[in-house]
Amino acid sequence: MGSELYIGVSGAVARLRELDVVANNLANAQTTGFKRDGTLFDAVLQSALDRSDGSRVAGAAARSFVSPERPYTDWTPAGAERTGASTDVAIEGPGFFEVLTPDGPRYTRHGAFHVNAEGTLATADGYAVLGEGGPIEVGAAAIEIAPTGEVRDASGAILGRLRVVEFEDLSILQKQGGSLVAAEGEPTGVLPPRLIPESLESSNVDTTKEMAALVVLQRSFAAAMETIRADDRITARLLQEVTQ
Repeated sequence: MGSELYIGVSGAVARLRELDVVANNLANAQTTGFKRDGTLFDAVLQSALDRSDGSRVAGAAARSFVSPERPYTDWTPAGAERTGASTDVAIEGPGFFEVLTPDGPRYTRHGAFHVNAEGTLATADGYAVLGEGGPIEVGAAAIEIAPTGEVRDASGAILGRLRVVEFEDLSILQKQGGSLVAAEGEPTGVLPPRLIPESLESSNVDTTKEMAALVVLQRSFAAAMETIRADDRITARLLQEVTQ
C-alpha cells in the first residue's frame, strides 16, 4: 500500500469533516447570535513518524498526511438588528449573558428574552436570566432594558440588572445546542453592560466566504479522491505484473 493512499484518505476525511462544519455555518447564517465554527488541521511530517532509533513506526506513511482536526469557534461579535421588542437586547462588544439551567449556569449572546408565567425574565428556551443577585423577578410589570443593563418598569423603577460576564480564554467554551454554551471554569470577570435595547445580535457567518470555502473544499475533496483512485490503479497494475 503506497503512502499516497494514506495522504489521499487523510485529506478526503479532513475535507468531509470541514464540509460538515461549513454546511452547518451556512444553515445558521440567519440564526440569532450564532457564532461560526471552523476546523484546524495539522500536517504530520515524516520526522514525527520515526522512532528514536531511526526506524519507522509500524504502519506509518512515508510522507506527510493530515492529522485529526482541532475544532474552534469564532466568537467575533456581529452587528445588531432592531426588533422593537422591549425584552430583546444585544450585547455591544464582548461578553455573555448568564442564565440558569437545570445543569447549572450557562452563557449566551441570544438576547431574545421574555417574562415567563412566574414573572421571571427568561430566555426563549425558558431558562432564568441571571442578574447581579440571581434571577431577575419582574412580576407582571411591563419592562424595558436600558443600555447599561438595568431592567426597569414603566415608572422607571429598577427591578434588576443583567449580568454580563467575560472569559479570558474563550477556548474553554463549548456549544451545547441552541444558543447556549458551557464553560469548563468560572467567568474571569463581570463586565459593565454595554447593551443595545430592542435589538438582537445577528449571526457572524459571512455567507459569501462560506460559499467560497464550500467550492474550494469540494474541489479539494475531488482531488484527494483522485489520488486514492490513482493509487488503486497503480496497485492493481503492480499486482497484475507480479502474477503474470
